[in-house]
Amino acid sequence: MDLSPDSTRAAQLSSKPDAPWFHRLSRPILFLIISLALVGGYFAFTIPVAVFPNTDFPRIVIGVDNGVMPIDQMLVTITRPIEEAVNSVPGLQKVTSVTSRGSAEVDLYFDWKSDMILTLQRVDAVVARLQPDLPSTAKVETHRLTFAVFPVIGYSLTSDALPPNKLWEIATYDLKPRLNRLDGVATVIIQGGRVPEFQVTPDPARLLAAGITVPDILDAIKRTNLIDSPGLIEHSHQLVLGLVSGQVRTPEQIGQIVVKTSTAGIPFRLGDIARIAPSVAPVYTMVTANGKPAVLLNVDRQPESNTLDVADEVHALIRELVPSLPPGVHLEPFYDQSIIVHDSIASVRDAVLIGIALSSIILVLFLRDWGTSLVAGLVIPVTLLITFIVLKLTNQSFNLMTLGGLAAAVGLVIDDAIVVLENIVLHRDAGQSRFQAIQSALRELTVPLIGSTITPIVVFLPLISITGVTGTFFRALAVTMTVSLFTSLLLALTWTPTLSQYLVRRRETAGTVSESERPDMAALLAVEEAHLSGFFGR
Repeated sequence: MDLSPDSTRAAQLSSKPDAPWFHRLSRPILFLIISLALVGGYFAFTIPVAVFPNTDFPRIVIGVDNGVMPIDQMLVTITRPIEEAVNSVPGLQKVTSVTSRGSAEVDLYFDWKSDMILTLQRVDAVVARLQPDLPSTAKVETHRLTFAVFPVIGYSLTSDALPPNKLWEIATYDLKPRLNRLDGVATVIIQGGRVPEFQVTPDPARLLAAGITVPDILDAIKRTNLIDSPGLIEHSHQLVLGLVSGQVRTPEQIGQIVVKTSTAGIPFRLGDIARIAPSVAPVYTMVTANGKPAVLLNVDRQPESNTLDVADEVHALIRELVPSLPPGVHLEPFYDQSIIVHDSIASVRDAVLIGIALSSIILVLFLRDWGTSLVAGLVIPVTLLITFIVLKLTNQSFNLMTLGGLAAAVGLVIDDAIVVLENIVLHRDAGQSRFQAIQSALRELTVPLIGSTITPIVVFLPLISITGVTGTFFRALAVTMTVSLFTSLLLALTWTPTLSQYLVRRRETAGTVSESERPDMAALLAVEEAHLSGFFGR
């Protein structure tokens, strides 16, 4: 703050009831805006980061896997009962299904205004009530469709020394549990490899002689291969929970399973009527990485988690786990969604810095005043920081649409401040005092500024009401642009005049005029013409 005559006069004005509002309220205005900027800076580190906006698509998918059951049986025993049962879910608009051999997918479509978390719970309840009526071998899964269902990171596990089934065991029992414990990770999906299993091949002749059917074998295996508790055992005034393990782990143990007992009391064991051997589950899809058979680990994030934080945690854990892998096993990333987000954030950062630099340079060249350049340059970061508050309150995230909106808004938010500052300098150079110049500029530009800023806001506002997939993307863009423009207008009419009384210096060569005196348009145009001729005449 300088000690010019204007400063002495400002102290005198502050004690008068008719002092300009931007001087009387300068401290509250600066305190409020700086406080909002600090809050926005804090929120910037808490807003989730993702590639796409947070979206709950009004769609729930029910997937069913039932081995190799024929299509006609799948339709009758699984697909149709599920379709009839889910019709009772409130808000359901449409049901579609696709049935193939051994699998079915039922898609449920709801209204965009539906609470999809509550709707998913209702669908799960319906499926749970229906489960006893479905075939016992059917595996049913339900999930709602969001952008979070797509992996954010993918790693490939390859080896020249270990077979695919060993790679699958490493991924399933060593890597997946560790990754699942990370904050923000929803699940880890494993693809590829060979799943180990025991293969039971019945002898038809022995089955016929013993009067045993294939369903008898299936029931015997399920009935025997389990862990159960016989209850509590009282011993020495203590209650002990009993636990019986009937799990089988070797072909020999499987062969000892009793399938049926003859009328004479002779047990028919599984090893007597079938051949048992270790094997792997059949695969119908080849998964490779770098031309080698591979096991893929796809990491899905939680819907409200931060993509960058999840990616950093996963990469850090993988770096810890790599040394503990068997020799010859390679774990390498093949997909990383956080790279796209990093690039988007970098582009916004560059746009902000370039915008501040260019606007400051242009203001210095035209107005030849570092103070005005500083006032205008501060508008961009303050506007963005206040915009972050609204993004946090509206549950938005940093994504391609919001970051794109911020980058596009950088060139617009500074316009209002430049117009106000240029007009203040124009009045100042015409001979008015600092306070008179600010008052004259606000008197002339308040209404035009409001109209010029409201115009693009009105263009973006209708995008907020759009529904569907299009509305999901453009709503984030519209919110960002609208809030940025409206904030820039408020800053131009409050922040800019308040700072100008401290940072915009009065020219020593300018003559002083009385408070009631106001320069005419000819004088203002003459000053502006002198500025431009001096700049272009260099």
